[in-house]
Amino acid sequence: MKNFMDIFKKIGGLSPENERILLGSIKKKSFPPKTILQKKGKVSNKIYIVERGIVRTFYYKEGKDITYSIAAQNDFTGSMSSFFMQKPSNKIVETIEESVLWEFEYNRLQSLFEMNQELSRAGRLFANYGISVMEQRFDDMMFYSAKERYEMLLQNRPKVIQNVPLGMIASYLGITQETLSRIRK
Repeated sequence: MKNFMDIFKKIGGLSPENERILLGSIKKKSFPPKTILQKKGKVSNKIYIVERGIVRTFYYKEGKDITYSIAAQNDFTGSMSSFFMQKPSNKIVETIEESVLWEFEYNRLQSLFEMNQELSRAGRLFANYGISVMEQRFDDMMFYSAKERYEMLLQNRPKVIQNVPLGMIASYLGITQETLSRIRK
């Protein structure tokens, strides 16, 4: 969890006291592979930070399984729009492998934000960070070729390449598995 708190401090600038308060309000949990953390159609009351393992967020379109995101160590994961807007999720969140996650509950976070200005500010800054990460992903999909996206994933997130089935990686990259096979040769 130290790596995550280092990131949070850099982005949100928490005092040691508020760091303790935040750490005291989240739960560390272990999940086996293929655990559904968020069901489609349900309001998300939890988001997670991955300490160990891999989690993916996906949805179905025309009977196809489309991988929206793949989260590994120190990544946030969950149905973010459902969590923050408290509306039903259109996505499913599932562990790919055995995973250790830090769980944030919506009501607990809201209580912290209401009673503590520094935590509220840090929460907003971290939400902004999350938005910038998603914008970068969108930019990557729009401005880079499939081969370039694969090479960036290979360079920046080799654990994902090593531990996630190729069909999921292809879907995440917005290509078919056949195209991914050609790129990898």
